Amino acid sequence: MRHLDLFESIEQIARLGSIRAAAEAQSITSTALNRQIIALEEELGQPLFERLPRGVRLNTAGEMFLIHSRQQVRDYERLKSQLADLSGVRRGHVTIASTKAAILYFLPLQIKNYLQQHPLVSFRVNPCDIETAQEQLANLEADLAIAFEPLHRREFQTIESIDQEIVAIFDKDHLLAQKKGKLRLSDCFQHPLAVPAKLTGVRSILDLAVQRKSELKMEIAVESEDSQFLLNTVRASNLVTFDIPLGLSKSSLEHNGLMWRPIHSADVVKGYLYVGHLKNRSLSVAAMKFANQIITALQNSHNLCE
Repeated sequence: MRHLDLFESIEQIARLGSIRAAAEAQSITSTALNRQIIALEEELGQPLFERLPRGVRLNTAGEMFLIHSRQQVRDYERLKSQLADLSGVRRGHVTIASTKAAILYFLPLQIKNYLQQHPLVSFRVNPCDIETAQEQLANLEADLAIAFEPLHRREFQTIESIDQEIVAIFDKDHLLAQKKGKLRLSDCFQHPLAVPAKLTGVRSILDLAVQRKSELKMEIAVESEDSQFLLNTVRASNLVTFDIPLGLSKSSLEHNGLMWRPIHSADVVKGYLYVGHLKNRSLSVAAMKFANQIITALQNSHNLCE
């Protein structure tokens, strides 16, 4: 549909900050694209962009129009998905804003399984924290979100929440490896730590534990938002890090000489992994079917990925 092409043009202009750059990306002339924008602004009775010495940027009206156009594109994709289902062929595109813990092992496997049944569906995965995930839902940049603690926004419609234990990860020759069963934080905190950055879900739970028990002190040697970097750091040193089972692979840990133990519930609260979408928004058939698949997978296993 022709108007959807114009919506895509405005999306690109907003992203690139330039009509010329957006035109080049679409292999059309900047003059032709500029005429389309001017015609649309005349029809709406409002300019959509601020013309700057170098490029353009959306004004308030433009931001409102961009959200509207994204909704129109999503509605059209949902309609195509529903029509395809009538013929027994599932099509569609699913964009997921996801916690980084889910993108290492869990989501690749789930997408692989889904595509085996529905090869005409395409995916985009945006790694991000929970705040960014909620913003992408609100701006219609994502259909689904997979987010781990802490959830604040009312417009987030939770489809399912699954509890996740906090686990400690360390080298198989570490002193903690001699302990059996669940670990106490006091034991872990006797060693230098490689911890997730502040405002991440796991770090929020660790910080809460320290606030509740004044005798607990974290000796932080390394801090990062990248969980894979933390695992590599632990592998190269004698540090201890923390994560949730969803972000770990049992075979990968064993291959790299690492092991894990859950933290005792007396020391940390369980965190919750949320699967959801924007409240009052209807999902496409493809997105809803994929959401149901990952929820089933999460409910059937709280253990580490293989």
